[in-house]
Amino acid sequence: MQKYIHEIFEETCKLDNRDDRIAYLKENAFKQVKTVLQLCYNDKIELDLPYGRPPFEVCPDGREPSPLANVFSSIGVCVKDNDVPRVRKEKIFIGILEQLTEKDAHILCAAKDSTVTTLQNKAYSKMTKSLVEACFPEILK
Repeated sequence: MQKYIHEIFEETCKLDNRDDRIAYLKENAFKQVKTVLQLCYNDKIELDLPYGRPPFEVCPDGREPSPLANVFSSIGVCVKDNDVPRVRKEKIFIGILEQLTEKDAHILCAAKDSTVTTLQNKAYSKMTKSLVEACFPEILK
């Protein structure tokens, strides 16, 4: 079973050695993890969404979050400079958040605002741009 994004971030940050963090992240970074890291650290990608966490309903207890591959398929619609109205982009983004686990939704919001390292009392402080550059330089170009 594929891990959730927050599980990968948490496990990466528990590792004390930078080389271990790089190895773990490379082993566990599937497309959606890379997408979140790209949103956070690639300056060329900007979502056409307001800063901050939008109002959304957390995926209710008892209901499984949607598979990440299905959820993230529409994130590209939310980028700047396309013909989709901003209100529609916001609705799509909220729809994405409502299909994720609560922790993954908060990570996605933080990635949008480039604040992952300060999220949840700096729980992900080791998920830095330099770590991402060392693991996946191609996603920051």
